[in-house]
This record gives sequence, C-alpha cells and structure tokens, in this order.
Amino acid sequence: MEKTEAYECLHQNNPLPNLIERTNKYLLNLRLTKWITQKQYEQLSIKSNEVELAHLYYLPKAHKTGTPLCPIISDLKHSTIKISKFLDELLRPLFNKMASNTSVTSGTEFIEQLHQ
Repeated sequence: MEKTEAYECLHQNNPLPNLIERTNKYLLNLRLTKWITQKQYEQLSIKSNEVELAHLYYLPKAHKTGTPLCPIISDLKHSTIKISKFLDELLRPLFNKMASNTSVTSGTEFIEQLHQ
C-alpha cells in the first residue's frame, strides 16, 4: 500500500466537513437552477451526523505463506451515499430494461445502446 501511494494517512486533517459543505452547495445550486426539486434537494442533502470517512482495515490471508494482509475499505456511510442511491433508483429501471434484451459488457456499450 505504501508503494502505490494510493492512500494517504489523514492524521488530524479531516476532509469530511469540507466535502459535506461542497456537496451541499452543489446540490443547492442544482435546486436553484431547477435541475432537482425541493424534495430531491432535501432527500439528497448531507447531514454530518449521518456520514463518516471510509475506514481501512486488513484481513489476513491465512491460506498463504507468511499470512499477508488483504486491505479492505469500508465505505458504507460515505458522504455521497444518498446521491448514489438516488441515481441507482433513477437509472435502474432503464438499465434493467436494456439488460433484459441483451447483455452489456461495458459502460460504453450501454451508452451506445441508449442512443439507438
């Protein structure tokens, strides 16, 4: 994990309040420009007591020599979970309709089929 520099130890620097603020401002802008309704804005807005940063933990691979560790990132309460669920509910019926007629092997192929 240290070799890839994919992760950074946050120490005392918590980016969550800033992320919540920026996301809520973006949602407010969507509301004011009428891209989402007031009800959607209220459903999607982030409340700081409902979210938390992802947690990194490790599970041992007991079946391997030297018992290496497998990194796991738990992100069940991430700050955009409401937006993710909203988009899934919005797109799931369309995806299911498309997927029932054919199999889709990539996101690009799915987009191409939508345009047809």
